[in-house]
Amino acid sequence: MNVIAGNFANPTIALIQWAVEHKLRDVVIVAIDTGWAAPAWQTRVDNALAYARECGLQTKQLQAQGSFAGMVRDRKSFPSTKFQWCAGFLKGLPLLAWLDEVDPSCEATILLPKRRATAMLGTNLPEYLDESEHHGDRRVWHPLYDCDDATFKALIERAGFDYLGHRSLECEPCIHSVADDFQRMDPAAIERLAQLENEVGQTMFAEPINARVKRHQEAPKTGISKRNMGCGDPYACGE
Repeated sequence: MNVIAGNFANPTIALIQWAVEHKLRDVVIVAIDTGWAAPAWQTRVDNALAYARECGLQTKQLQAQGSFAGMVRDRKSFPSTKFQWCAGFLKGLPLLAWLDEVDPSCEATILLPKRRATAMLGTNLPEYLDESEHHGDRRVWHPLYDCDDATFKALIERAGFDYLGHRSLECEPCIHSVADDFQRMDPAAIERLAQLENEVGQTMFAEPINARVKRHQEAPKTGISKRNMGCGDPYACGE
């Protein structure tokens, strides 16, 4: 079994198309509902899963074992760039639980849509990892590891999807959100976080979300940043 665990931003779409064009067999596309996605993000996920099924791939939707907001309420604190617990709980645990259920012998290969061009600074991304502790010691494959930008964008175009000018919105805001993210953030996501901040008496960032958004929206736009989210790297977070 080949499992594509993605976030349904540009890299996931490119990898799905790569699998289709290379006629990869026994493929399952896994989507994980973090409970903290941007309001309109599920539409993109649904469209991507529908496209995958049309192309003969299998799909599976998983639910995080606890919502982001619920975990913040229980802990009475937000994750941070220093204490980054969100990716492991929201994506890692449900993925690993499902893998252990359907692949108890750990024979599945996990496909991640990472590329050397956007890998963490100083990382020489290999094509394969023989064992990944984040996936129950299963093999990890990076089919797009040496994919250049032009080839990458062409895969997305052939899949019939728009090339996004921003990161995945499966978590919105993300603790790693930057100025560009705040400048185009959905008002409903801003209000949701503002209510949660008031409820727990803390802020997700150094200042309340409304103040953070106002400050960045008054600044000039700089365009999409090529960055890796670090904490969620094994689970295709962020990019």
